[in-house]
Amino acid sequence: MDILRAIEELESLVEAGTRVPGFRKKVLVDIDHITSLGNELRHSVPADIQEAHEVLKQKDSILSQAHLEANRIKDTAAGEISALAAAAQQEHHSMVEETEVVRAAEAKAQEIKDEAMMESALLLQDAQKRVYQIESEANVAAASHRNGADQYAREVLFNLEEQLADALGQVRRGIDALRTSEPRAQAKSAAEAEKVPA
Repeated sequence: MDILRAIEELESLVEAGTRVPGFRKKVLVDIDHITSLGNELRHSVPADIQEAHEVLKQKDSILSQAHLEANRIKDTAAGEISALAAAAQQEHHSMVEETEVVRAAEAKAQEIKDEAMMESALLLQDAQKRVYQIESEANVAAASHRNGADQYAREVLFNLEEQLADALGQVRRGIDALRTSEPRAQAKSAAEAEKVPA
């Protein structure tokens, strides 16, 4: 049973209750039915909390994907560095006989290597920033959902508590009214019995 349907059933229970004569807006209701509704409401609240747990699970999945993406970028950068270094080395060997060309090749290889290292560092730094950003957003979203679910559960339980307290008060007042009217009815019956001649 969902919470809204239970609240509607509580309201209809009050509307369908037996009116107590002489007491305006007072009705007798089945306390077992109210207790049953309270138990069903108590069991339906964890469904909202379960949604918050699902958000936390999604956070772990998002973080895992971000880490995988960072590793992929890092591996790609390492592969590019290796390819560039191998290309530079091959170029160096092919021109080893010409001193000027060799020097230029070495300088170019170093330049390429430096650029590749810098690009790799930037890619890694960007990946780490993205991981931290995703983790932060996931934490904020999870906290917000958890707080929202907790707040919603509190509000529903407070409303239910007020409605149950009101219904219980009506039940108690009805019982008290029946108790006070019972001795009067017995006294009246006794007085009428004494007046009747034997």
